[in-house]
Amino acid sequence: MEIIDAHANILSSPDYVLELMTEMNRLEISKACISGLGSMFNSVSNKEILKIVDDFSPRFVGAYFVRPGVTNVMEIQDAHSLGFRMLKVAIPKKPYNDQAFLPLWGAAQRLNMPILFHTGLITVAEASPKDMILSLDMHPLRIEPIANSFPDLNIILSQLGGHWNRDAAELARMRANVYVDLTGEQDGWRQRIDVEGLEKYLYWPNAFQDLVFGTNTEPSQIEQILSEDRNRYTKLNLDENTKEMIFSGNIKKMLGIH
Repeated sequence: MEIIDAHANILSSPDYVLELMTEMNRLEISKACISGLGSMFNSVSNKEILKIVDDFSPRFVGAYFVRPGVTNVMEIQDAHSLGFRMLKVAIPKKPYNDQAFLPLWGAAQRLNMPILFHTGLITVAEASPKDMILSLDMHPLRIEPIANSFPDLNIILSQLGGHWNRDAAELARMRANVYVDLTGEQDGWRQRIDVEGLEKYLYWPNAFQDLVFGTNTEPSQIEQILSEDRNRYTKLNLDENTKEMIFSGNIKKMLGIH
């Protein structure tokens, strides 16, 4: 079964990409969708992501980092022209659903660029006291009007909404263009979700077909994330078609790749 990591961030540390490639090869992960969130997250820039994608084609898909309130529509159009195929959105200056950001989402839909939205609490490595970041601006239900207004825009909610799991799950249930991933640190919310039972949130028929596999962690932790997800789906008795959709089918459909 093909595996694509739909949520990988590249940190600005020596040999990070080499370490990531080594783990991808060892674990038979065919591609990773990568983004660079800049210095606030000890991460690389969009420009550096583009170079990595070019240097290691076809192993990586570039996800252009968008900060609503900072990034403009022309940047998204230019990013697509340069080869970026999806967007990673986080730390908006105002709530995701602010009307000022509608042109960003319209451009993404027009260019067939799926959006991976960070949802839930967020930790930054470096922040100016003047640059207040409010996690509530990234609540999953902030994305409801975006999903409604742009029905052809494929949307992924990261970390099943963080600590707003139920809201993220219900939005995925109600909107055909909304998916979720289960990414995050090994000792974070994923531990809680296993205690509670993932089926508590993804309870409707074929609910797990709305999942997209991703890691959102450092290379040394990828193997455990992958193993945990495989074990989770085995215990839930998911059929092979559903697992194929989770691990590669859904993101391939969004990106238009075969």
